[in-house]
Amino acid sequence: MSETLDLNQNNSGQRPTFLTVVCILSFIGIGLAVIGYAAAFAVLGVVEAGAGAMSDAMGEAVKSTGPSTGVVWAYIIVGFLTVIMQLIGVIQMWKLKKKGFMLYTIAAVISVVMGIVYAGFSFGVIFPIAFVAMYAANLKAMN
Repeated sequence: MSETLDLNQNNSGQRPTFLTVVCILSFIGIGLAVIGYAAAFAVLGVVEAGAGAMSDAMGEAVKSTGPSTGVVWAYIIVGFLTVIMQLIGVIQMWKLKKKGFMLYTIAAVISVVMGIVYAGFSFGVIFPIAFVAMYAANLKAMN
């Protein structure tokens, strides 16, 4: 028996193989993102503490040529929240719920816009767009 990819499956309650694969890839990516954001929280905390100690020792603020610490914290926090939204969306799509697609798509759009605003256009925007397209191809299987 050969298994074929059927994107036009009816709502039989069975998750298509393609949707299962895309969800598993998303779970892996989201797990790596959570680890990355946890590391970013830790590193930024250490950097802030070091800069504060340096400022106290020198009696003046340490000058920075990059974005302010507040902007970096905002980017990290919003990025982390979008990853959590994506996780909730993927869990819902795993359960064949269409509302998960909407949540995932909103989070992906926010993350793409954030990436463009913060770092400019890069090829990193291709992955969220590709995953939204792959999930959209499976909408017929969702309730």
